[in-house]
Amino acid sequence: MPRVSIVIPAYYSHDTVAETLNAFRAQTYRDFEVVIVNSSPETITQELIRGQFPEANFEQSPTRLFPHAARNRAIERSTGELLVFTDPDCRARPDWLATLVAAHDAGHAVVGGSMELASDRWFERGAHLVKFSWLLSGLLPGPRWIVPSANALYPRSLFDKIGPADDVLFCGDAVLAWRANDAGAQPWFEPRAVVEHRHEGNLLSFLRLRFRRGREFALARMAFEGWSRLRAAINALLMPILMLLTLLRSAKDAFSAGWGRHYLMTLPVQLVGQFGWCLGEAIVQARSAIFGVRSPSRRRIAT
Repeated sequence: MPRVSIVIPAYYSHDTVAETLNAFRAQTYRDFEVVIVNSSPETITQELIRGQFPEANFEQSPTRLFPHAARNRAIERSTGELLVFTDPDCRARPDWLATLVAAHDAGHAVVGGSMELASDRWFERGAHLVKFSWLLSGLLPGPRWIVPSANALYPRSLFDKIGPADDVLFCGDAVLAWRANDAGAQPWFEPRAVVEHRHEGNLLSFLRLRFRRGREFALARMAFEGWSRLRAAINALLMPILMLLTLLRSAKDAFSAGWGRHYLMTLPVQLVGQFGWCLGEAIVQARSAIFGVRSPSRRRIAT
C-alpha cells in the first residue's frame, strides 16, 4: 500500500495527460500510486492511459463530473495516507513529490507547491500572473490562505474530517483550504515543490472565464464566512479599490520572484483578468446586499 496517492480529474485531457504521467515516472520519490477519473465522453483518453500508462489506476465515469467531484471519486479509489492533487495539464518537476512530502513531514499538515509556466506565450504569462502570482517559485515559503488543487497535499486523516470537496464548485479547493485552516491546519506554501501549468484561450475567453469564476468565488466566500448584507454592499462599492490593490500585490509578488519584466509586459492581460473577476464578485455582492447572502448552488453556478 503506497504512502502517497496522486489523484487527478480528467476531461478531454488526451492532449496533455501523457506529459503529466510521464513526469510522475521521473519522480525521485517512488512510494506513490496514481488514480485518474475521466468523465469526458470519448475513448481517446482511456485508450491512451490504459495503453501507455498501465500503472495508473484509471476509471471512466459514465457521466460528466466537475473537477472536484472527479477528485472525490478518485480519493475513494485511492489507498495512500497522503493525498496529493494535481491536474492533467500540469507537469511536475522530478523532486516535486519528494519536496511536498518532506514539507509535510517537517510539521505542515497541508502543503501547497509553487506554480510555474509550461510555455512562453505572452497571453499565458499574463494569465499565469493573474491566477498564481502569489505562488511563484521565487517567493519565500510561508502560510497561504488558499492552495490550489493543481499542486497540494492533504493527509487523508484531515481530508476525512473536512472533506469531501464541494463537487459543484470550481473553487472547491479554496473552500477546502478554508476548512483546513478552521481545523487548525493552515496551508503552507513550499516554493521548491514545482509544477508547470498550461493556460488555454484568448483575451475574450479569459474575460468570460474570470467573470464566471469571480461570481462563484464570491458566492462561496460569503456563504462560508457568513457575510451580512452590509458587508456585501461595502465590498461591492469598494471593488475598484480592491482590484487596484490586487494588481499592486501581484506586482510585489512578480518583482520579488523575478517576474517583474513579465508583469509589465503583460499588464493588458492582467487588467482583463482582474476586471472580469472583480466585476463578477461585485455583481454577486450587490445582489446579495439587496436579496440576502445565499449558498452557491449547481443552478446558480451553471448560469
